[in-house]
Amino acid sequence: MSTAEFAEVAPVEQPAGFRFAHWMAVRRTAIALYFAALVAWSAHYGIPVQRELVILWTCGALACASIGRHPREIVQLVIDWLPMVVVLVAYDLSRGAADSLGIGTHYLPMIDFDKWLFGGETPTEWLQAHLYDPRELTAWNVGFTLVYTSYFITPFALGGWLWVRDRLAFLRFRRRLVTLALAGLLTYIAFPAAPPWLASEMGLIGPVERTTSTGWEILGVGTAGLFSEGQAAVNLVAAVPSLHAAFTLLVALTIWPRLRRRWLRPLLLLYPLAMGLTLIACGEHYFFDVLLGWIYGGAVIAGWTAWERRRAGRLLPSVSAEGDTVAGPAAEDGLPEGASR
Repeated sequence: MSTAEFAEVAPVEQPAGFRFAHWMAVRRTAIALYFAALVAWSAHYGIPVQRELVILWTCGALACASIGRHPREIVQLVIDWLPMVVVLVAYDLSRGAADSLGIGTHYLPMIDFDKWLFGGETPTEWLQAHLYDPRELTAWNVGFTLVYTSYFITPFALGGWLWVRDRLAFLRFRRRLVTLALAGLLTYIAFPAAPPWLASEMGLIGPVERTTSTGWEILGVGTAGLFSEGQAAVNLVAAVPSLHAAFTLLVALTIWPRLRRRWLRPLLLLYPLAMGLTLIACGEHYFFDVLLGWIYGGAVIAGWTAWERRRAGRLLPSVSAEGDTVAGPAAEDGLPEGASR
């Protein structure tokens, strides 16, 4: 997103104390300096790949875009993004929750499903045997690392863009993302499942290594350290479903109706497909996990879309016969896509 797009958040009427003819220039300058600070920080510490850091940097940019506006916009920014932060904290606190409930880790159902579907061998074992060489770093390593890392950045960057351009679309996106995260969290607690690399360490499948961070050894930029810290902090038995697969599907389908050139829309599906291939090839997930992630994503998107359409249908009668909209419910976030605030 450009500096100008960040600065041009839909204007609101300012009280006398906030009126200043050059707020736009101030916002653009602040945003330019902010992104320069982000570049400098990334050069020194590495590209921020931990979700909490990504959200903080995104909200910081949105705060810069709100400079000079009514204080309620800053409050609104906090309120709008708080549910995502709360869910992430809950996810981090879920580490070890299954152990405290006495639920054992599941290893075999995903292996059995993949072997049944793919003729006796898991796709992870086959892909690592053909694409991964521990003695040599290749373009595959770089590509997989970049695709995998995008999961920590893309959903929140898209959320920031939507918040600036269309807050109602942001709220719809947030509903789906938070619902997916909660559904995944509950599943992780009820059904803790081991990823392929952990099953390999247990001797349940052939040699499989966790290679998602290997590409950073080629790219450098200090990101490997942050990446490793993030991987060490997550729940190691939160493999079913794959939220990487679910979130990337959500991103693709959120952008889909906003892409004006319809013939390009099917290309958006390459993103969740590339993520699925990456997860399997790098030992993070079985195909079972990825497929279930897509099912979760599709079900949540379909469920919220149906609810929003029913709600919009109930709001439409508020338009009078003369074409004048009655004040009140029409201002809520259940309006159809593209409706104004």
